[in-house]
Amino acid sequence: MLSEAGSFSHLAESLNITQPALSKLILSLEKELDIQLFDRSCNPIALTAAGEYFIQKAKELLFEETQLLKTMEKFKSGEKGKLVIGVTPFRSSYLISKAIKKTREKFPGIQIKLVEEGNETLKKDAADGKFDFAVVNLPVDEDEFDVTLIEPDRLVLVAHRDLIEANAELKGKKEVDFKSCEKLPFAVVGENQEMRVLFEKLCKASGVHPEIATEVVSLTTAWEMVCCGIAATLLPLQFIESEKESEKVVVIELKNKTSLRRPAVAVKQGQYLSPYAKYAIEELTGKKC
Repeated sequence: MLSEAGSFSHLAESLNITQPALSKLILSLEKELDIQLFDRSCNPIALTAAGEYFIQKAKELLFEETQLLKTMEKFKSGEKGKLVIGVTPFRSSYLISKAIKKTREKFPGIQIKLVEEGNETLKKDAADGKFDFAVVNLPVDEDEFDVTLIEPDRLVLVAHRDLIEANAELKGKKEVDFKSCEKLPFAVVGENQEMRVLFEKLCKASGVHPEIATEVVSLTTAWEMVCCGIAATLLPLQFIESEKESEKVVVIELKNKTSLRRPAVAVKQGQYLSPYAKYAIEELTGKKC
C-alpha cells in the first residue's frame, strides 16, 4: 500500500494511524530483512530494487494463500461462500444478470459481488487474482489466463423510426455501412467508457463526424434517448433483446468489422474455481468448465 501511495502521511491518514506508527512498521520490516525497501530521499518515495522484488514475491505468496483458503472451502459442509466477478459497467447492464440469477437459484447460500471496472483494469486485477473470474474483451495473454469464449457482441444501430424515415440512406435498410449514419444525431456514453471508445473508433475508421446530441452515463439512458426520438445510438443486439421491445425503434445491422468484439471469461491460471464459480461460467458461456 505504501508503494502505491508514495507517501507515509497519505497512507497513514487513509489507514487512520499516525505517521510515526506507520514508519515504525516499515522500519521494523526492513530491520528484520536487513535491507532497505524504500528510497526516502525522493518525493514521492520509491521502492529500491530489493523492495520491488520483495513486493512482487509477496503478492505471489498472498495469491497462493488465497487459493489455499478457497480450496479448503471444498471440505466445509454446505455451499457457502462469496463469488467475486469482474465485469465492465457496459456488460453488467445486460449480460451477467441471467447467469447470476441461475447461480443464486442453484447455490442460494452464496453472496455474489460484482466489481465494475474498465477492460484493461479488469485484466490487471484478474492477473492479481482479485476475482473468481472476469468478463473481458479479447485479446488476453493466454499464457496467464484460462479463457472461455462468450458469444460475440453484435453491435447494431438503433434509432427512432421517425429519424430513420427522414434519412434516405437508411430508410428501409436492413444493413448499412456506418458511414451512412453520419447525418444522425447520436447519444453516447462518457469519454473513456467502453462503448464511447468503440463509437469513436468506428467514426475514425469510417471518416465521419456525426453530431453528438447528448452524452449520457449508461446504456439504459441511451436506450431511453432512442425511444424518445432524441438520438440514435450503438448497442449490442443482446442488450436490446433484454429490454422491452418498442415498435417505435428500428434496428439496423452494421457491415463494419470493427463493430464486432469478442468477449471471454478469463481466469488466472492455477486459480481455484469453486463449484458456484464454475456454474456461473457455464451459464455465461454455455460451455462446461
